[in-house]
Amino acid sequence: MTSKDQRYYESQYKFERNFIRIPFIIFAMIVLLLNIFYADINIMLVLFGLFFLYNGGLLFVSFIKHFKRTTILSLILFILSVAVFAALMYLYADANHLLDKK
Repeated sequence: MTSKDQRYYESQYKFERNFIRIPFIIFAMIVLLLNIFYADINIMLVLFGLFFLYNGGLLFVSFIKHFKRTTILSLILFILSVAVFAALMYLYADANHLLDKK
């Protein structure tokens, strides 16, 4: 493996560590604590909306930096965060009777 390849994989690893692993663990801890102590769908909607935006930005940056493996991982995480955000939007609308037909 050449020095250039080694630097590429090292920068990709640092990117994954700093922008995927550590923030996702922190986010999971925040969601866990808020669900235990203050379970409110509005708070979860805001948190997962921000998480959705963060994953979109992460996907964009990893695509621009040409990190192939990280881009695929970011795409999967983006699709999953869209699904969770959509489910929360549905639950919010159902809880506030916004889906009821008049």
